[in-house]
Amino acid sequence: MAEIGGDSSSLALLALIPDELRRKMLSRLRNLRVRKGRTIVSVGTRQDSVFFIQAGEAQVLLYSSNGREVSVRHLGAGELFGELAALDGLPRSASVIALTDVEARIMSREDFMTCVHASPGAALWLARRLGAEVRRLTERVFELSALDVRSRLHCELLRLARAGEHQRLLISPAPTHAELANRIGTHREAVTREMRALSDMNIIRHRRRSLEFVDLDALQRVVHRRLGAIDEPCDVG
Repeated sequence: MAEIGGDSSSLALLALIPDELRRKMLSRLRNLRVRKGRTIVSVGTRQDSVFFIQAGEAQVLLYSSNGREVSVRHLGAGELFGELAALDGLPRSASVIALTDVEARIMSREDFMTCVHASPGAALWLARRLGAEVRRLTERVFELSALDVRSRLHCELLRLARAGEHQRLLISPAPTHAELANRIGTHREAVTREMRALSDMNIIRHRRRSLEFVDLDALQRVVHRRLGAIDEPCDVG
């Protein structure tokens, strides 16, 4: 991992603190490049810096005793991780792996806490981030407890299509079947069967590393029909 230059535009936290402190914090950030497949942080370690992703994608993972990967969260440019360890001082609660080459900026725990204490706006920003994460995890607990594998995959595919500010009808590179299986708590073969069924229904078109949503409205109808039977929503918007 080598140091690089980088743009700080995704560091929303710094826009909420006084100008003088912002300049000081920017000068203290460290820049980092991590190659695809490398571990950025490991579960259980005592390192407590906060990482702001400038470019690339990463996956937050846990591992069972038999080595099975469990996907906790997908991260992209403009997102951050490591704030929990910075807040409570405890070891890392999960590992973070680079899905692509990743460029990040690193802030020490001390500097992060200084920013949070510097203004009510910064504290509210962090509270809203944590609140959104609680909601996301609550929705995931519901899906894992109440939905079958097929419905969980449909929800995940809708989230992929609606990630970011605009609908994405073509995703490239797309998650592998194994990666999708890790996200929804199943095995690759189950995902492959359902992806093939969706392709036969002309709802998606899935190639080796791309995923095209041919009929996103039909996928949404399938999800809402299933959720209507359960009388409980999942966040697919």
